[in-house]
Amino acid sequence: MKIAYFISSHGFGHASRAIAIMEALSEKDPNIHFDVYTGTQEWLFRDAGLRNFTFHPGAVDVGLVQLTPMDHDLPRSVETIRNYLNSIPERSESLASELLKNETDAVICDISPLGIISGEKAGLPVFLFENFTWDWIYELYEDECPAFREIDEQLKDIFVQTDYRMQSEPLCDPLPGADILIPPVSRKPHHTAAEFRKSLNIPDSHHIGLISMGGIPENLEFAVNSHIPDKLTILLPGTFEKTEKIGSKILLPHHSEFYHPDMVRAADFVIGKAGYSTIAEVCNAGAAYGFISRPNFRESDVTADFLRQRPNTLEIDQGRFESFTLDEEIKTLLTLGKIAPQPINGADIAADFILEKMIRHNKNTSNREINSGLVL
Repeated sequence: MKIAYFISSHGFGHASRAIAIMEALSEKDPNIHFDVYTGTQEWLFRDAGLRNFTFHPGAVDVGLVQLTPMDHDLPRSVETIRNYLNSIPERSESLASELLKNETDAVICDISPLGIISGEKAGLPVFLFENFTWDWIYELYEDECPAFREIDEQLKDIFVQTDYRMQSEPLCDPLPGADILIPPVSRKPHHTAAEFRKSLNIPDSHHIGLISMGGIPENLEFAVNSHIPDKLTILLPGTFEKTEKIGSKILLPHHSEFYHPDMVRAADFVIGKAGYSTIAEVCNAGAAYGFISRPNFRESDVTADFLRQRPNTLEIDQGRFESFTLDEEIKTLLTLGKIAPQPINGADIAADFILEKMIRHNKNTSNREINSGLVL
């Protein structure tokens, strides 16, 4: 079975949950092969342990042009999105031919408009996985940048062309016509908490805190010389060149030998941007979460409301984070402590749904071919 997966490279959230679904699909059917179309770096997929895929690098989505993990550039975003949308007719023709040549059975999109149109032109079943679509995000900017109105109309027409719509919590725009609602989807850890501690020589007597700003590298130099409580080790994955231990802080490159879900599993608490992949990993690990909402980004209100429903979360002011004066917040998070993980990873539910629909689609296609007199 061959599945083409078109993945937005806006941050790591889309790729991380796509990887989790590919992992779950592979466990249920080891013979599945994926053609992965994305601008996200290939190492993210290799580090997850995926081997049954062919990588096709390239921009299949835009999202927003980011300046930092928390800030974006609207005028540059409009220009880039317009160029992208204008390229879809020609690119989708070429990709549709490629999908057919590769004998693709289905297309999954998170949340690439190009993938939707390409799959539709190839006559393949198209699955959309989302907790928001770009037209919903861009609506917030229509008054400030009226050019988004035309962009949103184009995108709305594209996103309704999918055969199956899978929506995931924390969900931004619930649709009555969606096929399924799925709990948070996250990659599975590779190591136990004890194994992770041992790999970094973290004493058993120490709590572990993780600072995570998601898929866009953040300069965390401001945290290196800050005070932290006794018997606490802080993990700082950022723009550091190498893994280095300074006191009770462990500095890590953005792409290090340590797997992010392993860090979340081992952590007593996580502090950082409230992005989808970190939220999902926290839910599936049970760690306490000090979250920072991204300003002027529509998803942030939804994710903040979702996190406030959990018993071991704390909203953290961005200014206090950037000065790293977080003694009281860390004390609160340690008091809140870890809770039981969510009962089931949404990746398994998504995989079951996709396989069921693909099997049904293949049966219906076979029946149509038999009834038309074609020799199979």
